[in-house]
Order: sequence, then structure tokens, then C-alpha cells
Amino acid sequence: MPAYSHQQIDARLLRLTEAAVTRLDAEPALRVRLAENVSRWQSPRLRAQWQRRLALPWPLLRRRLLAPTEEGAALRQDAPLGGVLPATERLRIMREFAHDSAAT
Repeated sequence: MPAYSHQQIDARLLRLTEAAVTRLDAEPALRVRLAENVSRWQSPRLRAQWQRRLALPWPLLRRRLLAPTEEGAALRQDAPLGGVLPATERLRIMREFAHDSAAT
């Protein structure tokens, strides 16, 4: 199993988030999954934070998720994007990064 630097992990997470956001743009009905995911979280604090974020207009939340800032990176760490990407797409992205790490 390859060892990843913090920068590689952040880059992989950004790429996964970009792919999920692209799918959410193309299929807005999938955005309901975000709220469904949040509703199952155990942490009341995190659940409340994301419920407020999900109430924002999609273009604003989208920009924040993709922002090349510390805030963007922090949002990506716990974004409720599970189930948005098909498993094959997620695996493809994970393999890309595994290949990149093995080459270094």
C-alpha cells in the first residue's frame, strides 16, 4: 500500500470532490443524498454545521467546496458526498492517485 503525503491526500480529495460536484451539477436530484448523509451523522455539531451549509444556494456551496483555500480543504474533509459518485468512478480516481504515488 503506497504511503501518501498530506498534499497527495488533499489533491485526491479535491479530485474526488470535483467529480462529485460535476455529477451533482449534471443531476441536481442527487443533492438530496447530501442531506440524507448528514441526517445519519452521530455528531450533533457536525450535523448542524452541514445542515446550515446545505441550506446555502448550490452555486455558493459548490464554490466553497472547490475553493483552493484552507476553508475549502476543511470542508472537503467532512463533506457529505458519499454515494454521489458511482463506485467505478471513485475507484478510477483512487487508482490514478495510487499510480501517481507508486511512481514517486
